[in-house]
Amino acid sequence: MIKILLIIPYREVKELFKKRIQEVQDSDIQIDTTHIFGTPEDLIRECKYDIVIARGITYRALREALPDRHLVEIGMTGFDVANAIATCRRQFHPKRIAILAHDPSLNNIQQIEELCGIPIETYDVIDEHDIASKIQKARANGVEAFIGGLTLCQQCAELELNCVHIKSGEESIKQAVTQAISAAKTLNLERAKTKLMQAVLNSAHDVMISIDKEGVVTAVNNQVHQHFRIPHAKELVGCRITEFYSEDEDWRRTIATGAESETLRNFHDMLHLVNCKPIMVDHQSAGVLITIQNAEKIHETESKIRKELSAKGLMAKYYFSNIIGISDSMRNRIATAYKYSQVDSNVLLIGETGTGKELFAHSIHNASRRSQQPFVAVNCAALPENLLESELFGYVEGAFSGALKGGKMGLFELAHKGSIFLDEIGEMPISLQAKLLRVLQEKEIRRLGDDRVLPIDVRVISATNINMREKIANGQFRSDLYYRLNLLNIKIAPLRERREDIPEMVSCFVRKFARDYGKSDPSLTSEAADRLSAYSWPGNARELRNLCERLVVLNESGVIDHAEIEQLELFSEQEPAAQGGEAAVQRNEEEELLHQLLRDKIKKEDLAKMLGISRTTLWRRMNKRN
Repeated sequence: MIKILLIIPYREVKELFKKRIQEVQDSDIQIDTTHIFGTPEDLIRECKYDIVIARGITYRALREALPDRHLVEIGMTGFDVANAIATCRRQFHPKRIAILAHDPSLNNIQQIEELCGIPIETYDVIDEHDIASKIQKARANGVEAFIGGLTLCQQCAELELNCVHIKSGEESIKQAVTQAISAAKTLNLERAKTKLMQAVLNSAHDVMISIDKEGVVTAVNNQVHQHFRIPHAKELVGCRITEFYSEDEDWRRTIATGAESETLRNFHDMLHLVNCKPIMVDHQSAGVLITIQNAEKIHETESKIRKELSAKGLMAKYYFSNIIGISDSMRNRIATAYKYSQVDSNVLLIGETGTGKELFAHSIHNASRRSQQPFVAVNCAALPENLLESELFGYVEGAFSGALKGGKMGLFELAHKGSIFLDEIGEMPISLQAKLLRVLQEKEIRRLGDDRVLPIDVRVISATNINMREKIANGQFRSDLYYRLNLLNIKIAPLRERREDIPEMVSCFVRKFARDYGKSDPSLTSEAADRLSAYSWPGNARELRNLCERLVVLNESGVIDHAEIEQLELFSEQEPAAQGGEAAVQRNEEEELLHQLLRDKIKKEDLAKMLGISRTTLWRRMNKRN
């Protein structure tokens, strides 16, 4: 609430002021009145008002003593002065008149003197003590009557001198009150803005300091006192920032260049990030907003965000360091994948099942500039067509029977600013391919049942283990979509083409599972290692990983030998090398799959898991065999 004090200059106008105050209907403005004259010492000492309305030397004294308050003057117009002169001539018929007032009241006195036809002297007075000396001076100059304020009239009455009081007209009074009300509303609005800004500043956990171009503090939040160990009673607004913050090169550089800067600083043996952002007014730097953040809290916040993303399954888990391989083939592909990660172009990963396409997809995302954003993976072959569309693009409430209330966000929306991994892209239904193509071209999606489009920024990484060109030739995959997905590609070699990686992979997998199961690392005989290296591994790295887990679980001697591997009955009687090429290898695998399925009556799901391949791949091979 804004408080206004109205100092009534003389009792005759009290009712006029009261009437004007009653016209003010604003619950945020309180107006009190008093009647004093001269220099009010008590008011100067304990002024609790935001705005003061006064006249004459009272106004002048308050203006000098209270520079932080808003003062409104009750003016005295030329008409008011002329009216007082006319009254003085009628009552006292003086030969010379003196007007004692402050400067603004003495305008146009020469013209009034000419109109009245009587000499008029003017004296500028400061306070009641100054009035007494000016009275003596005027009397010495032959002045017979005085004109001025209430203080002058009181002193003249004591000296039995002729005096006329200059009274402010009704219009001057109305104008003063109106000006005070207008100032109160403006002050109220500014105070509300200041409180809002202060509330915003104090709600931040970081230290925030606003300074002007000279380094004078214009605003701070409560955290500043705590961080710099300054008593809360000390007022920081108006003081120079160098009084408590010595790193002045940070903000001086921002003022000089107009550019935002970030610097690591050590406060109280703790690392902090100092951000200096220019405050621009009319395209000119008007100051700097300094933000100081605890580096440990930044790390904690980042960790919390990553944990939440991980809990939602929206975080890539693997890095290039997780990919095992010493062969030139694998090293070259890792180097290529890293180069791809530095740009935002779409990537197509090609390779047999179990070769590590998903590891490459995760690693590309984690090495990219999008690493702190979501990573969303979806298997295009694992969902039926109608469900896949709603999962990818989302839907609005009532889009179809069974739709969730409020609708659902699609995977592309979840991946905004990050990456989406479309595994087994070759199995995507042809009807959905056109919609995916539009998403890639226009970079926007439309939820099912919605009439609005949503812009997205998503990097697409896709993978396939089938011959895409054959799919295109058979009309099962759109060529234009294929070329959109295949801007950059990596063909990951199967394990049989990089056998030198097998020993290292076996060693790594065995160590991992030994730690997981609380066992000591078993050693591998050279015969066992040769036997594993000679196998064709139709399930590639996934099959090898599953085999190593079984070896660790079953091993009790601490040594894995040739006989222990043979007991797993994993390998066919005829080795791939004796069959003459990859065609023979493929026939061998198909025969083994069919034989094992029929002989042991194994479920397809269990057989796929045992061989380290997906159910889709197993289904495809068995269907082809039939």
